[in-house]
Amino acid sequence: MNEIIKILAKVEGGTVLDAATGKGEFIATLKQNLKSYVQIIGVDSSARSVEFAEKLFPENDVEIFRMNLEDLQFEDSYFDTVCISNSLHHLEHLDVVINELLRVLKPGGFMLITEMYSDGQQTPAQQSHILMHHWIAGVDRLSGMYHQSTYTKAELEQIAKKLLLKKTAIHDFYIPVDNPNKNCETLLKNCRDTLKKLETMPDSQLLIDEGNNLLKRLSEVGCASASRLIIAGYKN
Repeated sequence: MNEIIKILAKVEGGTVLDAATGKGEFIATLKQNLKSYVQIIGVDSSARSVEFAEKLFPENDVEIFRMNLEDLQFEDSYFDTVCISNSLHHLEHLDVVINELLRVLKPGGFMLITEMYSDGQQTPAQQSHILMHHWIAGVDRLSGMYHQSTYTKAELEQIAKKLLLKKTAIHDFYIPVDNPNKNCETLLKNCRDTLKKLETMPDSQLLIDEGNNLLKRLSEVGCASASRLIIAGYKN
């Protein structure tokens, strides 16, 4: 996490877009760590997430909108800074979204992407997080939602190359956990809740079995956030 803090501490954000903002977790990181900013705008396609984030950030310098990332309702070169955190795997048409993010970013503007990856030297506790994400992605697909499994590090590096940013920097980071076995309450609850949902769905037995194995793993191995990449650079 220190890597993101160090990067953001040098950025005069101006007008900032947080794309695929979800419930606004990364907005909190931006507010706390950017060197400065004028306004942060979060956009997400989920009405529930937008409603949650609006309540979380009632202040005037943050606005939240429901919006399709493939068709952003902003003028060209509107933003000084564009961010998307841990959301690439939710984007069915990634190239379209990336083009939109670059369209609304000013020439010379700053882009920041963070995304977990599935390979490399990750601890058993980190692997629990990856397996959990793969399982949730499978459940979402069974529900008719687009949700792909975690990218590999090489795949993310290829995405970074396609951005054609100036001064591109790629940083590897993870959030250390002292005791993985005491770090799983949220994931355990999510796992149990998802299993209840699966019991009401057809053709779900394989996912139910996978979820029960995951519950056992979380209890035995614990969990920790998977390693991530930070991709940062400036638009040509």
